[in-house]
Amino acid sequence: MKKLIAILCIFVMIISLIGCSGGEKAAKSDGGENTKAEKFKLRIASHYPEEHIAVKILKNVKEKIETETNGNIEIRIYPGGQLGDYTQVYEEVMRGTIDMAHIAIPSQYDEKIEMNFIPYLIEDYEQLEKVFAPGSYFYNKYEEIHKNQGVQLLGIYAEGFIGFGTKDLPKDLADPLVKKDALIRVPPIDVYKLVTEDMGYRTTTIPYADLYSALQTGVADGWIGGTPLLNYLQFRDAINYFIPYNVFMENTGYFINEELLNSMPEEYQKLIKDTFMEEAKNSYKLAKKNDEEAMAKLKEYGVEIVEMSNEERKSIAKHVRETTWPKLQKKFGEEIMEGLLGDIQ
Repeated sequence: MKKLIAILCIFVMIISLIGCSGGEKAAKSDGGENTKAEKFKLRIASHYPEEHIAVKILKNVKEKIETETNGNIEIRIYPGGQLGDYTQVYEEVMRGTIDMAHIAIPSQYDEKIEMNFIPYLIEDYEQLEKVFAPGSYFYNKYEEIHKNQGVQLLGIYAEGFIGFGTKDLPKDLADPLVKKDALIRVPPIDVYKLVTEDMGYRTTTIPYADLYSALQTGVADGWIGGTPLLNYLQFRDAINYFIPYNVFMENTGYFINEELLNSMPEEYQKLIKDTFMEEAKNSYKLAKKNDEEAMAKLKEYGVEIVEMSNEERKSIAKHVRETTWPKLQKKFGEEIMEGLLGDIQ
């Protein structure tokens, strides 16, 4: 009898506990007044230094998201590569050990990620939103590639057009069919080497750390890979000319771990996506302003800005698409190259 009473008591206790537990879940799912909203503490990493405008923009993003979620999302910014270089950070975002990032875009997990640096993918500032914003073939494909890594693309941040910084003025610089007597330093990336040579230049892959001294000593005659601002900040004493070929648009990406984003309430997901996309689109307007201001500073410092007409640039772009793009099909595939062509036609 005692055993039976004991068993009955245990049974009643279990039922009571189950009932209490179910009540807590119901309160949460019903959104009762006494229920606290779920909180998220996010870390966002960036390779940009604290004083860079990109970090100031992240601070604006942080303030907006924290305010509109009543502090239920807290964001801490780690600028200046504090959490590692861009390749390390991207890997950590894949794993979810870093939540978000604004970084240069590494390609070690899928070489198609380099499609953001196909030469003359963008010819002018007016094409930026057409190509880089959602709805374009480029953006949809790019988003898909990152999703395959468990990373959600939130937007593409445009910095400015990349040109050539040189010691001397190359002859026939607007004619890509003419071979120039100039040795240009290129990054160790195939697409840079291919397009520079197809524009009539010889190339070398001197390490970036040695570039400044190479320009000063004549080991290299010039370089490709920098916006007007970068040429002003780091190479104004080593170059005499800046040629605004506008071969590439320097760009970086806003990213978040996909699983983390999907775990958030829909209104938080939308807020995060909309806020970062708004800043990405704002960068398309800022890119032109930043380039013009930096070229004015270069000119004031004594670096000559080589005048190029839109017709000359369009002619070079046409040549590159006819000559360099077919060489990139092996890397990116015919479907991608044709899709990108559709974006700019």
